[in-house]
Amino acid sequence: MRQLPRAHVLRVLTTLAVALAIGAAAASTDRPVPELPFPNNPDPDACGIPQAWGPNDAAWLDGRYEGELVEPVVHLYDSHLRSSVVGALPTEAPVRVILYQNNPVLDFYLVRGEDAEGAVHEGWVPAPFLVFDEP
Repeated sequence: MRQLPRAHVLRVLTTLAVALAIGAAAASTDRPVPELPFPNNPDPDACGIPQAWGPNDAAWLDGRYEGELVEPVVHLYDSHLRSSVVGALPTEAPVRVILYQNNPVLDFYLVRGEDAEGAVHEGWVPAPFLVFDEP
């Protein structure tokens, strides 16, 4: 029996773990809102008005913060208030930016992307979890 290279096995296991996490998040109707590893906006009333994003709308989710992978599956929220999780996509998933919200401490983007099965996920993501250069 042929043995698979360790790197290949780890890649397959990581992909499977991410898929299971996304499936669990999608199946749950009562998803807890996770803590953020960076400061959030202290006063929601001081936050800006969402603005349409320009024509260059390509971006990628990135669950890394300060060089550490903190969200292998990036949560998408109902708004900048983060009252509920409305979707989830894996780190490095391509998304389209729809709106941008400039806030005093933490900016947010409304994004839309598809999971591996083609289901569309749309929600607000904190700025540190979005990059505009393909990973």
